Amino acid sequence: MSGIAIVAFMMAIINLGLLGFSLGTMERATEATARAAAMYASNQYASTGTMTCPTSDFIVSDFNKYGQPPLPAAGTASGSNPLITAVWTDNSDGSNSADWHGVYLTLTVKYNWSPIGFVPFVKTIPLSITTASTVMGSFDIPTVVASTCQ
Repeated sequence: MSGIAIVAFMMAIINLGLLGFSLGTMERATEATARAAAMYASNQYASTGTMTCPTSDFIVSDFNKYGQPPLPAAGTASGSNPLITAVWTDNSDGSNSADWHGVYLTLTVKYNWSPIGFVPFVKTIPLSITTASTVMGSFDIPTVVASTCQ
């Protein structure tokens, strides 16, 4: 009887470690992806004079580069796990005082993490990370923003 308790306790410790590792990887991947997408838009603005935001494929590919392993491949379609949502906000003219000044990306990643060995008791644990990244150069003058960023 005590052997079952010890095995359950060890599985719980392993799962907590895996949960922390997954959450840390998800946070790092989300921040790095938002930074890369903002840098892409900034470079486009610097070279062409029009801010062009990266496609969702670019964002997903970048997230997968930073997040695997331990996270599975991400997507933007509903039902994807992890699910990536990218929202570009254009407040380059500063007209909306409730928002940050400039063009920025709010990137949210949601992931339903499944524990090992405890599925009958806990199906999934929802994890969510949100970060924002400002496009450099978009906060000092009104910016020409492509329709893909809106």
